[in-house]
Amino acid sequence: MLPRLLFACFILPAVLSADPKPAMRVLRDQCLGCHKPGKAKGGLLLTTREKMMKGGDTEVPVKPGKAADSLLYQSVLADAESHMPPKKNLSALEITALKTWIDSGAVWDATVFDEAPTPKPVKLSAMPASYQPVLVLALSPDEKRLAIARANAVIIVDLTKPERPVLGKLEGHTELVSSVAWSRDGKWLVSGGFQRLFIWDITTLKQARVLEGGLLGCITAVVVDASSAAIFAADGETGGAGFIRKFDLNTGKLLATWKAHEDNVLALRLSPKGDRLLSGSADKLAKLWDSANNKLVSTYEGHTNHVLSVAFNKDATQIATAGADREVKLWNTLSGEQEATLGDKKTPCSTLTWSPDGKTLVALTEKGGGSLYTDFVRHTGGERSEAAKTRKLTSIPETPTSVVITSDSKTVFAGAFDGKVYVWDGATGKTSGELKL
Repeated sequence: MLPRLLFACFILPAVLSADPKPAMRVLRDQCLGCHKPGKAKGGLLLTTREKMMKGGDTEVPVKPGKAADSLLYQSVLADAESHMPPKKNLSALEITALKTWIDSGAVWDATVFDEAPTPKPVKLSAMPASYQPVLVLALSPDEKRLAIARANAVIIVDLTKPERPVLGKLEGHTELVSSVAWSRDGKWLVSGGFQRLFIWDITTLKQARVLEGGLLGCITAVVVDASSAAIFAADGETGGAGFIRKFDLNTGKLLATWKAHEDNVLALRLSPKGDRLLSGSADKLAKLWDSANNKLVSTYEGHTNHVLSVAFNKDATQIATAGADREVKLWNTLSGEQEATLGDKKTPCSTLTWSPDGKTLVALTEKGGGSLYTDFVRHTGGERSEAAKTRKLTSIPETPTSVVITSDSKTVFAGAFDGKVYVWDGATGKTSGELKL
């Protein structure tokens, strides 16, 4: 036993020095949140070795080969005067990994930044009973039912009857339901909360399975593929990279994980044919993915703030993106070029969707207003004038979070933070009441 222990003592430093990944994971998980583009505290960026070695407002943080003299190492020690990360201490193992890495020359391994970090255990507090926001709406493929994510439950409403009665309530989440999607055969509903996904059998309105373990933070968006066989879900730690996961719907098996964006993914849509997956992110980009092989097809860059919502037209030749920069942009999916800009550039657009027939795009703003756009005119260069005919929607008194529109464009539903679902007449643009939940 003793020789083996001696061997381990001698070999361990060599193993650590040869592998920079443990230290790089500490940088990714504990440091990158405050030292990335758009949030470079102290002027320091830790996204590449070159940027790290430029330093920030103070000295260069790393002196390769000299951990004891390196500000990065000094600042993570428990008794550091300017302690990093703020309000917490690294574990002894994490500190040792950083020291070994710096002493070994601070070799950079960028592949670590594309890995999904290990989820941190989080104990959620009970939600106040008065907090009942409607965060997501999802219209069933046959448009006969509306799924409403309200607080920690999903309410199913029957749209075939004039009074639109509640058919049932799907309960099981203890946290806010942040995403909902129907399978295209209408048999399943998927709901995402914090670090887990629920799959519901719509025939029985019962829970079929729960997917958890390995998921990060809130499931910010979810879609089901065209064959109703796979689930695409977006997750990520707050302020961290955005990941997309692909699960087998029937077994719950994780099929793929990839880093999709440098910041949280805020929206996902699947093209009508199901061959393309569209994502929008807090990193100001929208991206188009091949849903079969998860490969990047196109990147749409033009927003100057978070991309909050995305949508396809009927044949997926155009996409629409809504940004916190107060703009709605139309893009050509084949060329990747921006074709038009909609909106008045006065209020951020919080959510949008295209009608299934591709004739109407509805976009709602943070202030409760909105517009219906029809008869689109394609331009080049992002022109704003006469890009589409516009019909204003009567404002509601609360910020809308999600919107759906029927295929005939006659009815628009929007969920809001006040826990209500508002209804508009698409022909007049006037509100026609609220759903009784």
